[in-house]
Amino acid sequence: MALDVGHLEGRTVFVTGGAGFFGRAFAEAVLDSTRETKLVVFSRDEAKHARMAEQLRRHRDRLRFRLGDVRDPERLRVALWKADVVVHCAALKRVDDTARHTFEVVRTNVIGTHNTLAAAVDAGVHRTLVLSSDKSALPSTSYGATKLLAERLAVDWNAVAFARGQLIAALRYGNVLGSTGSVLHVFRRAIRSSEAIPVTDSAMSRFWMTAEQAVVFVCRCLRIMRGGEIFIPKLSAAPNATLIAALNPPFGIRQIPKRPGGEKGHEVLLSEHESDRAVDLGDCWVLEPETPLPVEREPWKGESLPDGFRYASASAPNLTVSDLAAMAAGVADE
Repeated sequence: MALDVGHLEGRTVFVTGGAGFFGRAFAEAVLDSTRETKLVVFSRDEAKHARMAEQLRRHRDRLRFRLGDVRDPERLRVALWKADVVVHCAALKRVDDTARHTFEVVRTNVIGTHNTLAAAVDAGVHRTLVLSSDKSALPSTSYGATKLLAERLAVDWNAVAFARGQLIAALRYGNVLGSTGSVLHVFRRAIRSSEAIPVTDSAMSRFWMTAEQAVVFVCRCLRIMRGGEIFIPKLSAAPNATLIAALNPPFGIRQIPKRPGGEKGHEVLLSEHESDRAVDLGDCWVLEPETPLPVEREPWKGESLPDGFRYASASAPNLTVSDLAAMAAGVADE
């Protein structure tokens, strides 16, 4: 699917956590594909700001950096001045770390999302998209639980925003191959060190997508969003064994314990508890809110799902070894 950014031309796009892996990919794609769009990166990491500014120096006239934390509502209100579109990426997401620091995860992923949405509504931002994760469906970790609450906050705040002519929605997707902390980098580091790669369970499966696929889907959702919905792409999945085969590690594998915090053997993108509210658009589902829609908001039309429908990584269409090898080939080393 081609990158759809015409609706962002001439807009000011504000990205929380924008110096992270997705934010960098999103900024580069949007700025490369537009002429007048401005992009503001908001994060607390000044070193990443400096590296990103150097990497994208060709866009220095349209790229700005704002140092701050989504935990700070006053800073958000100042930084969001004149923004037209917000993409909320900022999150703590490492399952093992978040298991030991639950309240810190709540402060960033839940309270930080609330602060971002409140500031966006106050600033008159036209469209705000909250990025979520498959970990939010039937959550078993602190991270997943906070992402579920972030989705709920997006739906709740849309009820406030919609009355003001503003839209808020969420997007839920799976693992982006090569993102910060990705198992791909863990495996590659072991191979470079002439070691066996560490594996918890070769049968463990995950939904995979490339950074390019993630950016394309986010841009599309920003264009078509009606407010209050959650977009879910139909991703393919693969067990760890397939990714291992794609990398063909010369020193084999070594078994390690499962990470603490409730790591699942398989992920779910759309659960049977919510699929009765989902509409099939062909390449994705749109999950409508449980609360009544505003009378002015047109409901999504599409094919309904069978009773008890669940979309899980264990039964989703499989990525092949060659698929994952091609995906991994496009990812630079950390």
